[in-house]
Amino acid sequence: MMSSNVDASRVTLRRFTAADLPDFMEWATDDNVTKTLVWDSYESQDQGLKFLNSVAIPHPWLKAICVDGRAVGSISLEKGQCMMDSCRATLGYCIAKKYWGQGIMTIAVKLALSTGFQDLDVVRIEALVQLSNSASRRVLEKAGFQLEGTLLKYTVIKGQVRDCFLFAAFRPAC
Repeated sequence: MMSSNVDASRVTLRRFTAADLPDFMEWATDDNVTKTLVWDSYESQDQGLKFLNSVAIPHPWLKAICVDGRAVGSISLEKGQCMMDSCRATLGYCIAKKYWGQGIMTIAVKLALSTGFQDLDVVRIEALVQLSNSASRRVLEKAGFQLEGTLLKYTVIKGQVRDCFLFAAFRPAC
């Protein structure tokens, strides 16, 4: 069942704080949300707080996706670490199930693109999507990503080797 789209002015990206723990646990403990992600669902608030304090808060580009100021998901950009990868970043995201189908993730991805190229000094932002995840594919297409191809037996998710679509967006010319 599709809900109506949320007005874009209500969606923002911001850094995480420890106060986001209750909202974070809503999606981080949900197997429906994490089934296509590389990490397993969290099982305790202590585990969630440790992640927020040791990974999310110090991360250079991991943001809370907020609706009316409340964290409902996360979005990250990881810049390539070696010289040949330094021109690109990889996008990752997730959102609480009750916010699926409202256009929030498309808005969040567009917001990430609007600052991510400059923040990380990259010319390419790419995203991997499992073949079965049609909703994520639609998000990327609506946000202006191009499908570049299919990567066979490319990644391991929940112990299974998976095929993925590779999508990319490019820094706009000045």
